[in-house]
Amino acid sequence: MAPVLEVRNLSVAYNGSQALEDVSFRVQQGERVAIVGPNGAGKSTLFKAMVGLIHPLSGRVEAKGAGFGYVTQRSAVDWTFPVTVHDVVMMGRIGKMGWLRWQRLRDREIVRRSLEQVGLLEYADRQIGELSGGQQQRVFIARALAQEATILLMDEPFSGVDSPSQEAILEILEHLRDQGVTLLVSTHDLNLAVERFDRLALLNRRLVAFGTPQEAVTPSTLAAAYGGQALWRGEDYALVLGDIDCCGETEHSHE
Repeated sequence: MAPVLEVRNLSVAYNGSQALEDVSFRVQQGERVAIVGPNGAGKSTLFKAMVGLIHPLSGRVEAKGAGFGYVTQRSAVDWTFPVTVHDVVMMGRIGKMGWLRWQRLRDREIVRRSLEQVGLLEYADRQIGELSGGQQQRVFIARALAQEATILLMDEPFSGVDSPSQEAILEILEHLRDQGVTLLVSTHDLNLAVERFDRLALLNRRLVAFGTPQEAVTPSTLAAAYGGQALWRGEDYALVLGDIDCCGETEHSHE
């Protein structure tokens, strides 16, 4: 089958330094792909280059008959801005409204359906800042759905949300796959990527590995991507990851 998305030899410089170098991979329609790597690996840069927010040094991105929806990190959003949940999701329709920006019946129906898909229709009139972190993340998924996107890019959607919210988001992703939506999700949680995604891209400025979790995650690829921060612990990809914070301490995440 022809891929719905192809990234070819993508290289990007960001803030004067090389952020991505010669990254290439293909994704089939309906696949769920986890983009995994250490802090500074270029995960967010990859997504921004794919949707045109950053101009690459070289390479290209081809989406065959598909449109992108981009869900940015929650930390990049001003949650104090006085706007309702409905208004946020309606922002996804702006590119479809025409030059007068009038909301049509179709636009309102798509917003309603998108909120229904993420289980937040009853919150439509709430201020976005009143919602929990998990609910806010689901609102931004709804906004991407309102764009009628067929490829959804989600940058760290599980960061800062509790376990029930994470599971709710994963259930939404399952339903989207059933609808043929292609999903690329960046995450620092390698265990989650191995357990819940079809393919895994192990990234550290270069593409270290791409394939099924069994193909992509090996002692050698982990060493190449994480260096001494990743430990192989037996079979079945049981992993211990350490993220070095600013103060030199190490936090460990266990399977």
